[in-house]
Amino acid sequence: MKIAITGATGYIGSVLTPLLLAQGHQLSIHARKTQPPVTGITYVYGSLSDPDFVSSFVAGMDAVIHMAAVISVSDTPDMDAFHFNTTTTRLLTEAAQGASVRRFLFISSITAYEQSPYDVLMNETRPYTQGMRYSYDHSKAVAQEAALACNGPALEVIALAPTAVIGPFDQRPSLIGDAVIRIYRGKIPAIFPGGVDFVDVRQVAQAIAQALTAGTPGQAYILSGEWMTLKTLSSHIAQIKGKRIFLPVLPLWLVMGLLPLVRAFSRLTGGAPFYTKQSVYNLIRSNRKIDNSKARSELGFNPGSLTATLQDTIAWFKENKMLP
Repeated sequence: MKIAITGATGYIGSVLTPLLLAQGHQLSIHARKTQPPVTGITYVYGSLSDPDFVSSFVAGMDAVIHMAAVISVSDTPDMDAFHFNTTTTRLLTEAAQGASVRRFLFISSITAYEQSPYDVLMNETRPYTQGMRYSYDHSKAVAQEAALACNGPALEVIALAPTAVIGPFDQRPSLIGDAVIRIYRGKIPAIFPGGVDFVDVRQVAQAIAQALTAGTPGQAYILSGEWMTLKTLSSHIAQIKGKRIFLPVLPLWLVMGLLPLVRAFSRLTGGAPFYTKQSVYNLIRSNRKIDNSKARSELGFNPGSLTATLQDTIAWFKENKMLP
């Protein structure tokens, strides 16, 4: 199968790409920076906001996997991120329809869905987020809805919505991978209240590969794993390390009270703030009962044990000299 992929140079893509190559697919991958040559991969350079480039990118393809997105946890609307995430999705689906592409996979996010009520089972019937307009979450909701609206006889569209992705092969590393490293090294003085649902990157990649030929067109599939507090996560990391890691949980009033200082420091240094109100809300306002039964049934999805994933992650970081 000839597959065009956006966002393949990111974390999920670094696991998905070798999997697809091993299955014998021919890949055309959009990249922003020059990449070393890889057998079976054609790297393509251009703007995903350019209709002419997008049309040429998907021409002759059997499938398109759209993973590229600008991620933002800003406390104010991010119009640039919103525009990129929604416009590129629209351009790619329209181009795929015109190029007679058979299947289009849109990689969404669990944050596209309304998280509340937090202790009530959440599945694909949950309404889209009612959070801040033009936020990252809003952009994923709008983009997912637009992509699925293009499903029809000319183009089969499937959306896949993973939770917080974690696992080995995290080369950069991701924000979650960096947190695991810092907790293991004892470089974090305290943690925030709340938690999120974590899912193994390898199982997300497997589900995406399966969705190329399985699943029901026009449907979304939640790829969730296990919900865990940051305190419990740090306890598991300590057990794997074999050494106690004491991390106090900051009270929410203190976390929010420090926000003005965090913002002021980021302005002085010119860097991103250590955390935002939105990033804290992502922890304390995340659903604790996310249902992945639909993906299990139709895509053979099996997220496995988060403890085992953490063991594999830390072992990989050690093998790659990212941990002692």
